[in-house]
Amino acid sequence: MTKHGLVAEALSSDIQGGKYRIGELLPSEPELSERFGVSRHTVRAALRTLNQLGLVSSQQGVGTQVQETRLVSRYSHSFSSAEDLLQYATTTRVRMVDRQEVAVDAAMAAQFGCKPGAHWWRVRTVRSEPSGRSVVAYSEIHIPLAFGAVLDETAKSRQPIFALIERRFHETIVEIRQDITVIAAIEPEEATHLKVAPGSPGMEITRRYFGRDGRLLELARSVHPSDVFKYSMRVQLRHGATP
Repeated sequence: MTKHGLVAEALSSDIQGGKYRIGELLPSEPELSERFGVSRHTVRAALRTLNQLGLVSSQQGVGTQVQETRLVSRYSHSFSSAEDLLQYATTTRVRMVDRQEVAVDAAMAAQFGCKPGAHWWRVRTVRSEPSGRSVVAYSEIHIPLAFGAVLDETAKSRQPIFALIERRFHETIVEIRQDITVIAAIEPEEATHLKVAPGSPGMEITRRYFGRDGRLLELARSVHPSDVFKYSMRVQLRHGATP
């Protein structure tokens, strides 16, 4: 587990164990940094995790206040950068359903930007919120066959596949394209993995990760149950810039 994950787990245990009551403030960032022997950056990452779990809320000038003393069922995912996508991967539990070498048909070739007949890896995973109680995503991830070596690392590493590709093959993700759509009825097999009734509504997020040369390095499609997942996005606007 990452350093911020360990700090978040310790603070979560303190809160759920009654050390901090609803409405009370957690120790300041410098105090937590000294207690756990980590940087303030690590402490902030841990507090973001607790915020996502619904246990605390933070307000500038006030501090971090306890909101709940037990984990809530809704998992909130907020991001404003590629680093935050990696944070999402490291703060959820992942289980690989299977992996399979697949031949790309015409429809897939149009999506992947390659020729029909090429071979890619397809990996299916299920992600749960940290306590393991609620499933937050069923995913199908496709990567070029040449990157298959990273799949052996996924069972040992909490990093997402795109980060493993960058590290092992010296690639750089320069662009992420994302599409979000509403699903009126989740498919039966996907519903089974998500532990919801077939035909339940859901949300689909498709992300395409592109390298320096414009080549698609990964395509990930995730399906989320509508009642346990909320997607948030922060956009910072620059005022006063010359048009």
